Amino acid sequence: MNCIIILWFLIIALIVLFIKQLNIEKNFILCILCSIFILLFILNIKQCTAAAIVGCKLWYTAIVPSTFPFLVTCNLLIFYDGITLYSKILGPLICKPLGLSKACSFPIVASFLCGYPLGAKYSVDLYSLGHINKDECQRLLNVASNVGPLFLIGSVGSALLGNPSLGYLLLAGNYLSAIFIALITKKNRTSRQIETSSSIKQKKVNFGQAIKNAIENGITTTITIGGFIVMFSVIISLIKNNSYINYIFKFIETLLNIKAGTLFSLFLGSIEMTNGCSLVSNLNISIPIKLGIISFLCSFSGLSGIAQISAFMNNFKISYSKYIFLKFVQGIFSFIITYLLVKIIPTSITTSTLGITSGTNAYIYFLPVFILIFLTLIFKMLYSLFFHSS
Repeated sequence: MNCIIILWFLIIALIVLFIKQLNIEKNFILCILCSIFILLFILNIKQCTAAAIVGCKLWYTAIVPSTFPFLVTCNLLIFYDGITLYSKILGPLICKPLGLSKACSFPIVASFLCGYPLGAKYSVDLYSLGHINKDECQRLLNVASNVGPLFLIGSVGSALLGNPSLGYLLLAGNYLSAIFIALITKKNRTSRQIETSSSIKQKKVNFGQAIKNAIENGITTTITIGGFIVMFSVIISLIKNNSYINYIFKFIETLLNIKAGTLFSLFLGSIEMTNGCSLVSNLNISIPIKLGIISFLCSFSGLSGIAQISAFMNNFKISYSKYIFLKFVQGIFSFIITYLLVKIIPTSITTSTLGITSGTNAYIYFLPVFILIFLTLIFKMLYSLFFHSS
């Protein structure tokens, strides 16, 4: 794993140095990449069309039913000042130990319940409404960008790994790494000037207008997410079926004495998280390493997740490089935590065939909130015991 991380650092560093030496403008590079993509699409029209159809099916069978109603409901909450209500109830429990203002509880809960990219969307919404400043929005974007429990426990744990209990380990690793990011980026409270919600003027909106605006916003966001899913489905299809790319990765894996498919799976996962998790789950490697890599991919989110989140950050001067760097650091934290959890927990638990009955599936959505409150209470107690200064 160390060889893989070092190799990626070298590849990224060499690419950046190469571009700087050539003194090529960013727009010129993007035009070349788009031209290459169009050419590949034309040469592989049937393959790309099939991949786009798969992306569309994934969007309207999985994303629309689960995300659109959630978006509309959350938009209504924002219209009727639900942020203030959440701030009063959950703010002291969740945000105070993490050094965030109380209003940040709303996007954190949305992220922990539903996953990418809703937490980032509502973080930017808070900033645009004036509840938080730019610096806090930058921090909140990393804390509130997480994978949802249904994906980790259902899709990865049950479907890919055949063991839901492993999904809970991944869930713990991802959430703990997000809390660690909040703690290491924590600033002194006296240096932050947060605008309180009481100073923000709330416009009175009748219910008809509110639900109309909520639905329009939900439709726009859902279609945007769908567009990214379709585009990256096509990109992943082109990469997976390219014999030259497969040969290059096989050669590098043989040269570095890495298990076949590990580096290629990590590469695809760095582009699109779901495909990467699927490929890693089928690798012939140890459970701790396998879960650690999956946990890294889920915390990092891949270029697809970063692109989705950047769509909401587009109108605001927020540092993309800082966000990506902290997501990479979070991925490393997540890998280490998950690896240690698998080592600490008895083998009988990680290899059991425990299942989740259909009656308990609904409670998966509420589990992250309880975990988050429990963890923040522990951190708050430890902070007050060892680091509190009167």
